[in-house]
Amino acid sequence: MSERLILASSSPRRSELLKSCHIDFIVTEHEFDENSLFIKSPFKYALIMAEKKAQSIAVKMDYYDDYILGSDTIVVCKNKILGKPSDKKDAEQMLRLLSDRKHSVITGLSIINNKKSVKITDYAVTNVYFSKISDNFIEYYINNDQWSDYAGGYAIQGIFSLIVKKINGSYSNVVGLPLELLYKMLKKINFKFNL
Repeated sequence: MSERLILASSSPRRSELLKSCHIDFIVTEHEFDENSLFIKSPFKYALIMAEKKAQSIAVKMDYYDDYILGSDTIVVCKNKILGKPSDKKDAEQMLRLLSDRKHSVITGLSIINNKKSVKITDYAVTNVYFSKISDNFIEYYINNDQWSDYAGGYAIQGIFSLIVKKINGSYSNVVGLPLELLYKMLKKINFKFNL
C-alpha cells in the first residue's frame, strides 16, 4: 500500500513533474510567509525555505501521518539571489543580469513525517548558460507577462529554451523539482509508493 505524499506547493510545474513519474500525491498550499526569511547564503536559504514550507503543513493534525514535501527554487547570478520578480521592472533587471552569463538554479527539498520522526533536507544545483538576450526578446517576454511566478523571471521549458547554450545538472531542477534528488530521498526514508 502506498503512503501519502503531500506537496506543500501550488506550483503547476511541480505537480506536472510528479505526475509524469506516476507518483501519487496531494497538493496543499504551504502557509509560510516567504518574505519573512532573510539569509545571505543561497544554499541555506533554499534548504530552510523548503523546510519551513513543509513544516507549516506537517504541524497540522490532519497531516500527522503523512510525508510532507516542501520545495523552494532560487536563481543565483553574480552572488545575488533572484526569487520571483515583484513587477515588470524587477523582471527586466533580472533578465538583463542573466543575459550572456552563467547562473545557478538551486532547489531545496524537505520531507517531514512527524509520526515517524522523519525530517530530511537536501538540495540540487544546476548551472545554466544563457546566450545574449536581445532587447526585442526581453520586451516581448515582459509585455506578455511570461515572467511572473518564476524564480529569476523565466521558465526554461518555454520560450527561454531558445537562448539556453548549455545546462550542467538536472533539467527538472530548473523546471522546479529535481526528480533525481527526490527519488533518492524517498528511497532513503523507505517511502512506500507504487512504481
